[in-house]
Amino acid sequence: MFRFISYIKFLLTSNNQHGIHSPFVYEYITNCLYKKRELKLPITLKVLIKSIDYFNYKSIFLVGDYKTSEELIKQHCSNISTVENNPDIILSNINDLKRINLNRNTLSNDCMLLLDGIHKNKKNLEIWKNLKAENHVKVTIDMFYCGAVFFRREQVKEHFKIRI
Repeated sequence: MFRFISYIKFLLTSNNQHGIHSPFVYEYITNCLYKKRELKLPITLKVLIKSIDYFNYKSIFLVGDYKTSEELIKQHCSNISTVENNPDIILSNINDLKRINLNRNTLSNDCMLLLDGIHKNKKNLEIWKNLKAENHVKVTIDMFYCGAVFFRREQVKEHFKIRI
């Protein structure tokens, strides 16, 4: 029941690309997330594959259960390598967030954190809200099924809810 109510609230408060005033986020949404591409994958992995291609990421850190997705990811993005230090993109379930060192000094400016399950239950949503409040988190994009976090130092702190 929580997930259903959370989804209704999300629909009422979210935008598409027309409600976005950040050039970085607008370009990401229109040229990446909304770009048609046939991928028979769960939504979070679709967002991941599209983001790797769009940002031309070379390294990924897979956390927890997502370590089993390495071969699937490499089928779609052959240039990506799996690392544990200084990755371009991190894929994790929000419950595994404590396994990741989100120290501002260890993450590159262009690093993206993709979190699955942010609206699965109250605890996950609370973790998401706390993460958004962190000082070094500059841009968050809530896509209901997953959330993207960017640490861009030059960016003004903004939070978006986007229907994908």
